[in-house]
Amino acid sequence: MSARRRRQTGSSMTEFSASMVIFILFVFCPLINVGILPVRYLIAHGIITEMTHRISLCEKRSDAYNYLKGNQWWTSFLSKCGVGVSNPKLTMIVCGKNVGDRTKFSNASEISPDWLPNGAKGPCVYSVQLTADCALSPMFNAQAGLAGFTKPVTISINSQAQWESLGRD
Repeated sequence: MSARRRRQTGSSMTEFSASMVIFILFVFCPLINVGILPVRYLIAHGIITEMTHRISLCEKRSDAYNYLKGNQWWTSFLSKCGVGVSNPKLTMIVCGKNVGDRTKFSNASEISPDWLPNGAKGPCVYSVQLTADCALSPMFNAQAGLAGFTKPVTISINSQAQWESLGRD
């Protein structure tokens, strides 16, 4: 009587498919999920840098603050890209001719005459700085978990550009 023997060809296919499922679920998907974060960071940094440059081209400081409040294209574009923007803050940085002469002015503060062009601390270099808190979300979100893997990572992005207008307003 001849005994039936099992064929050996194709027997490893079931083990291979199970290991591929485990590889895709536990290695490949988390790497793609985390791998999207640098892309979203670069998009957010580029958009905030572009917005800072556009603000620096305004004629007046009040126009710059109104431009920041009035133009929401950059926050809506970033939200479509998976980046939530909160707390955008614009400050003016003025550097005088001496090493220690540096100050910051927010929207509500008035610039003293010493820091204006042709003032006592001049010649001065004027810059605008835009700071925003950005929540970079991974590709797949969940309620609980690690930041970056299943919930957004919040970072602060700063961008600075030289002020183009040297008027006294």
